[in-house]
Amino acid sequence: MTGKDLLIALGDISQKYYDEAEKDTITQGRKTLRRPLLIAAVIALMLLLVGCAVVYALRLQDMSIGQETYTQRFDDTGKAIDPIEKTRDIITIYGHNGDPIQLALTEWYDFLETYDPEGKFMTNNPQLPDIPDQYEYTYSCYTQDMVEKVDEIAEKYGLKLLDTWIPFQQYQSDIFLEETGIHSLLVSGSSAQIRNMAGMLYPPYNFDMEFWLVTENDSNGLLASYVYARKDYFPRSFPGGVDLSNYQQWDYTAPDGTKLLLALSSKGHGYVIAEPENAMLIISIDGNRSRSYYPDASEIITREELESMADMFDYSIQPREVDRAVVEEKLAEAEAAYQAEHTYVPEVYSSFNEYLMKNVYTPGNNRQYAFYDLTGDGKDELLLGHDGAYNTWLTIRDGEVVEQAGTEDYLCEGNVIDRYSGPGEYWDSEWHFYLTLVSDAAIEDEGDEYQWITTVVRRGAQWYQHMDFHGLNEIEISAEDAAAVIAKYPRIELDWKPLMDYPLDADGYTLGDYLQEKDVRVSDDELNRIYTDFLANRADSIYTHCRILDINGDGVKDLLLSGDGEKYWEILTYRYGALNHIPVWDFYLCEDNVLECGSTFHPETGVEVNGTKFLRCNGFNQETLDFTAYNKATASWQSDFKGTPMAESDAKAILEKYHRIDQGMQPISELLN
Repeated sequence: MTGKDLLIALGDISQKYYDEAEKDTITQGRKTLRRPLLIAAVIALMLLLVGCAVVYALRLQDMSIGQETYTQRFDDTGKAIDPIEKTRDIITIYGHNGDPIQLALTEWYDFLETYDPEGKFMTNNPQLPDIPDQYEYTYSCYTQDMVEKVDEIAEKYGLKLLDTWIPFQQYQSDIFLEETGIHSLLVSGSSAQIRNMAGMLYPPYNFDMEFWLVTENDSNGLLASYVYARKDYFPRSFPGGVDLSNYQQWDYTAPDGTKLLLALSSKGHGYVIAEPENAMLIISIDGNRSRSYYPDASEIITREELESMADMFDYSIQPREVDRAVVEEKLAEAEAAYQAEHTYVPEVYSSFNEYLMKNVYTPGNNRQYAFYDLTGDGKDELLLGHDGAYNTWLTIRDGEVVEQAGTEDYLCEGNVIDRYSGPGEYWDSEWHFYLTLVSDAAIEDEGDEYQWITTVVRRGAQWYQHMDFHGLNEIEISAEDAAAVIAKYPRIELDWKPLMDYPLDADGYTLGDYLQEKDVRVSDDELNRIYTDFLANRADSIYTHCRILDINGDGVKDLLLSGDGEKYWEILTYRYGALNHIPVWDFYLCEDNVLECGSTFHPETGVEVNGTKFLRCNGFNQETLDFTAYNKATASWQSDFKGTPMAESDAKAILEKYHRIDQGMQPISELLN
């Protein structure tokens, strides 16, 4: 990791500066920087000499400060290929053609490439007392040497420094628009919408805002950003590698006459770049609707769509300098109002019975309970879990029930806890994280409440042991050595019982009885009213379409919700006196109430596996009928995400067995009307 990489991690820089489509399909190779500054200077001189005889057309190449090599390991479809060493440009975006910003960013980039490459000077302190906020937060400096370098570069190229950043959350974006005098990033009368905008203002003028751009073609929105940078200020920037051979670039004129550079990558990443007076304006749009590393052409935005989006933005904005004190006061008021509205106030329970009656909403076939004195105070805690492991435990402190969150914990002899994670849908691995509970206080930090003993991990056939709490020091061990560690902490068999049999009184009245009494079935008219009331009270909902249908065969019609009008995103049902989730997400309806669920898994960088599962809902449980997955890297079929081979004929037989039906969606607005 280079100093630049460490700074990126420290500053939480958005990946949009690095061409998201390229970063996941390559591995970083040897860097060879070949600066085109001399060429850029010659070009600039030629333009001055010929004057109006040449019409200059800006290109991304003009923003390059050099080149680096990288290794391509996958083709455009995701299939693994023999490694190819290729070259890509280091792009600044904020400057071009040897202008002061480009020269300054070149020097800053070169400095970061060689300064503190191992991060030896970095600390975990979020506030560095010796580094002014302006340098620490805006320019990500963490040493005095870096501060001095920023000052040196700015003075050398006649650039002013930006002030300490001001962050704006989504619920504070109106303050940003009002105080900068921008009012909107879109032209008046645009049919597009900007939702969930958040970002940074770098006073006095620069800003970087991210948001979802909602258009007629993308009702759920595309992730986009709008960057404004004055040419007389040293910008916050971390130049990144872009393979320009993957981009189409062309000139375009906006409806207001602004000359634009439009660029679109083969994977749907689009740039709209304008150069208003004494500034650069860069709009970045993630037009990959599939979210795949390797989208088909039909899954990304077209040139025409990028042009249409470019027409929606206002290029005449000139943010005014804000009064920091006024802005920060308004931000504080908005933050207080938001926290007051969204702060969670936990209910107080005086007994285990009261807790269970308020927090258990559905029966659940495999949920269990057991009593055990975890804290050693002579009083039993209530453990909630399944299959011998607990994921929640309850204790009573000062007359109130305190909920303690776990994961999948097993009790072992000697008051040891085996925090276990076994093989799952995606990984053939298992973890044994051995701890002792050292206090009965509420769990907020494992390092405070637990004392770590050791960790053993299996990945595939190989075992490892961690020599520190965080696993930074990991060694290989044999299977016999791993078995010996596990044998040192034999698990205790507790008296587990079905949670529905939990007694709420001495007469045998159980939690299951209580839930059944709550499970009152209402009429279809009343059910429709419950669903429509729910939707009407969700003005900020991301959902646009729905269908009411009994999908799990329990006789109660369920509410299927979609945010794109294509597939369903989630299911709600009214059972046990409340709205509850049926745990299935992202699916299409097939014949006979079968659901088709697609998912994508990336077992390693650049490798993409697309899985398709067919299932039914039985009450609140799932019954998987069939599954198949296609590994793009190997161009082969699998019976699971872990790589078990499957014949192509068997995979295609599964896909052909189930047929989608008309999804039967209706706009939520129609239902409410």
